[in-house]
Amino acid sequence: MSKALLVKIEPAILKYARKYSGLTTEQVSKKAKIALEKLEAYEEHGGDVPLTHLEKFSRIYKRPLAFFLLSKIPTDAVEPKEFRIVYKSKVVSFSPAAYLAIRRARYVQSVINELGENKFEYKFPTISTKDDTDKLATWFRNYLGVSFEKQRKWPNIQAAFREWKAALESKNIYVLQQSVPKDHVSAFSLVDKHPYVLLLNSTEHESRRIFSLFHEIGHVLLHKSGICSPEDLSRNSHAYVQIEKFCNQFAASFLVPKDQFVNNADISRLAGIPVDEWDDNDLKIIAGQYKVSKEVVFRRFLTLGMISEESYDKRRQQWLKEAKNFKQPKKKEFKIPMYRKCLSQNGKKFTSFILDQYHANKITFSSAADMLSINPKHMPRLEANIS
Repeated sequence: MSKALLVKIEPAILKYARKYSGLTTEQVSKKAKIALEKLEAYEEHGGDVPLTHLEKFSRIYKRPLAFFLLSKIPTDAVEPKEFRIVYKSKVVSFSPAAYLAIRRARYVQSVINELGENKFEYKFPTISTKDDTDKLATWFRNYLGVSFEKQRKWPNIQAAFREWKAALESKNIYVLQQSVPKDHVSAFSLVDKHPYVLLLNSTEHESRRIFSLFHEIGHVLLHKSGICSPEDLSRNSHAYVQIEKFCNQFAASFLVPKDQFVNNADISRLAGIPVDEWDDNDLKIIAGQYKVSKEVVFRRFLTLGMISEESYDKRRQQWLKEAKNFKQPKKKEFKIPMYRKCLSQNGKKFTSFILDQYHANKITFSSAADMLSINPKHMPRLEANIS
């Protein structure tokens, strides 16, 4: 019987790879079918590790084999320091899907910096969580160059989502999407390095993603990276709760401008009726004008002092109960073309950037496909549909 090929590995590398896969030693032991004691010994002492075991780690941690040959852990942090103040617990751990999404966003940042020649300058004002979100929202709307009149003319929420992404990417704010479990992460932003990168949970409805998009812009303006699950702040540290509340308020102020809201005839009509008598369809019609969810509209009533906290909580709990009991009708399954998936995940700006690098002979065709995580055979169709 031939001896197993052994590879000398630094223990810190194995720990790092596992941590940023979001897995425990017990989970890895089960997946790799390697005794827990042996896995723990690898992480404690390193040394000679069978190549067959490294191949399993490579597959489970989604790292190339060459990664395990590093002599020390990478100096570039995966998580921004702000991510570490999210939870009250001293131990911060995200799901494997969330860590993969963060790693993907970091990868995009590094590729742009390595291949690009642009020096990113973001001329944003210095602000704090005590600043007036309505004034800040007006400034940012002017910065983007998107008037409320233009927003109102968009035909639906799906069109609004595309337009908002395009507006942000025109200002060198890259928008990515990836499937992340809803109970973990709605979105996150990386603003500790240039260029700024936002990532949205693609499993959520477009109306939720639009709100998350501008919630993360709140983080960008504060210059504090964020990883957010807005539904539940109960586990968050006090410092992070203040940031999250500010970002929620900024998103609402931006998407539902105060001046237009208070002068809206439909709003005035509802304001003259007891809240308990408000029909959800009326809120839905108003939400359609702003291309947001009816909950965002209802919360705007609250933040502008037009309804009480009690009325807001009562209606919101009713919606949450309805959502929990709602059974999604079965949709006819259809296959989404790979080029569309690629554009959705990478965003038009990053996709165009990579294709430009390929045509400038800075990277090979296969490297371009690899950077965009798409099978090379789909590249021609991607290029044909990028405009």
